[in-house]
Amino acid sequence: MESNQKDLAAALHAYQKLRKSIRKHLLDQTYVSIASPEARSLAQKLTTGEGLPTDKILKQLDANKDLLDFSYDELDELGEELFSSWFSHYEYISGLAELRPLVIHGAVSEAVSRLVRQVKDCYAFQQYDAAYGLCRAVIEASVRDICVRRQLFPDLGENVILFEEFKWGELRRKVSSGDLSKRLQHLYADLCAVLHARKTVTKEEAREAFEETLQVVEQLYMTNGRSGPGKLNSTVSD
Repeated sequence: MESNQKDLAAALHAYQKLRKSIRKHLLDQTYVSIASPEARSLAQKLTTGEGLPTDKILKQLDANKDLLDFSYDELDELGEELFSSWFSHYEYISGLAELRPLVIHGAVSEAVSRLVRQVKDCYAFQQYDAAYGLCRAVIEASVRDICVRRQLFPDLGENVILFEEFKWGELRRKVSSGDLSKRLQHLYADLCAVLHARKTVTKEEAREAFEETLQVVEQLYMTNGRSGPGKLNSTVSD
């Protein structure tokens, strides 16, 4: 019995060591090519919360629970290798300092505020395609926010946030006209190029797109805050 327990402990230890080795190898990969369907399935399960049957056994063993995750020492080592070797708080703060906040007289929805924050974080972390593409989400959230506040839909009630039936062009025309509408249309089309994987962008292009997005959104709020029942005159966004 004692021999069997030692063999089981050794097998679980070997499994955990191999599991961690695979996870470390896949940690910084964007994709891996695996011919075997069975091996692909194993790789998928090992890198998600699903795990393998052996993982369930390990979770039931109190003494081995911590073996399912990376230890603090391993996290420090991986952090130094995969993060600190190319990035630090200096780069993050420097990136944030290059972008300004949205400045309006009034309030914006939580969605708009959250998306602006995400654009700034993506830019600071040097994820320029992501920052560029998220600018489109900022515009869409702003337009929807304005439409709701000004009650620009014929039947509000429970359908106040159901915008799926309206095409982007319809929404744009509800909140803009003339030069502003044209500027919004051209900017939106440019931002779609990255989301549709038609191009990638540089740091400068991402910064310029964000500034253009802020200017357009600020103009939209200013124009639509002057009239209608949904005046934008409460608080200043963060």
